[in-house]
Amino acid sequence: MKKIFPLAVLVFLLSAGPALSLETGAMMYHSGRGDILYGRDGNLALPCSPLDAFYGELKSGHAGLYIGGRKIIHAVRDGVIEVASENFITQEDLDEGCKYLGAKVPANFSDGAAWPQERKDQIVVIAREQVGKAYDFTFHLQTGNGSGDFTCVGLVEYVYEEVGYDVTPDGYYSTGAGGTTRDQTYNCIITAFTDWTGTNSFAQAAEFSRIQHPLEALVGREHEGGKYIFFPYTQYIQTTTVAVPDDPDTPVSGGSGSGGLCFLSTVDPGGTAAGNTGKAPWLLGAALLLIAAGTVRFRPR
Repeated sequence: MKKIFPLAVLVFLLSAGPALSLETGAMMYHSGRGDILYGRDGNLALPCSPLDAFYGELKSGHAGLYIGGRKIIHAVRDGVIEVASENFITQEDLDEGCKYLGAKVPANFSDGAAWPQERKDQIVVIAREQVGKAYDFTFHLQTGNGSGDFTCVGLVEYVYEEVGYDVTPDGYYSTGAGGTTRDQTYNCIITAFTDWTGTNSFAQAAEFSRIQHPLEALVGREHEGGKYIFFPYTQYIQTTTVAVPDDPDTPVSGGSGSGGLCFLSTVDPGGTAAGNTGKAPWLLGAALLLIAAGTVRFRPR
């Protein structure tokens, strides 16, 4: 009998496709500390004290862009940076319980007519043009809008909009269809340890979710008298994108850089971020000054 096994193996190897790799332009996501993610499983809780937010209690997760060559671009407390892909979830993040949600690409990304290589290349070009820009610590703009200030998910949205693809429909959600709402009672130093009740929301079909917080006068994007934040999980669940397989050749965790927690360590209590020195403590100081002056008033809702 002829020995055909080695030949069969050779044929299999030659006919196999290329090794799996994470496609350039993939949008990457991970959860927050303790694997908690604002908007998932009905979680709509926000920290009462800004100090809690500064020290990582917002737990809204993180988003970034894979640009190929085991590199990512994302907005963190140091601003918009380009780093090795393993720094998407640093070892510090892992130790705090953050978990990788996965990567997604536009639903028609494999359509060469809709996404010629030149259009895909522009994703990287535009993302790199934002490197060095500041993090939007007060979330007044979030998606750039010419200011150059971004949150993590706002940066991802901006880059794709610049190449003509709207990942998350523009709009503002407060209550009703298209999202969820929950009442939250705050009680901390900011409310003078009295109850203050607001309604938080999570937008499923639009970018921005309305929040009601004792410090909403200082934080959030203003729209028709309300304050709004764009949360990563809203972008993650959009049907405009599809999940892509994990890539064993592209590490996404275990790095030793600064944590990339978007609304967590990005809101740095020490204000050490490059280009953002002093912004975080300024926010807390401004809040306390406004409270003392009676400008910000708290009332049960």
